[in-house]
Amino acid sequence: MEEFEPNVKLAIEVAAKSLARCEQCRASLERKLVQKEFDEETIKQALDFLESKKYLDDERYAASWIRSHCSFKPRGSIRLVRDLCARGVSRKIADEAVKAYFENVDEYELCDSALKKLLTKNKNVKKLLKSLADSGFSYKIIQRVLKNNRVGFECDSD
Repeated sequence: MEEFEPNVKLAIEVAAKSLARCEQCRASLERKLVQKEFDEETIKQALDFLESKKYLDDERYAASWIRSHCSFKPRGSIRLVRDLCARGVSRKIADEAVKAYFENVDEYELCDSALKKLLTKNKNVKKLLKSLADSGFSYKIIQRVLKNNRVGFECDSD
């Protein structure tokens, strides 16, 4: 390892152990190191080092996070970007990761799958619409899915 002050070496070790358990974004590791009471400059040096060695990579984290979260619960692009940003990933990286994910996955099909699951729960159309919107699907995709599944507002009842 390069020559660092002892506190920077310790911060690198703490962050590396955390990364060994699972992929993480820079903001998440920064919060953990702040909790361990490392100073701002020490944290910056440690995380910059880990990024330079490719141990820490927000783009890789975002792609991994999207794959793992969409594998068990369909999510639309709006929700995925919002959730990644909430975790500390930059908007630019979140947008790029979501765009890359949907190059291989059809967002319409995900929304359709989510709708079919919701239909088994006997929800009215307003609740279906809200659930799909909360899952991050655009109104345009939701409208198309509802129309293609012959779910219309005229049969809406509370």
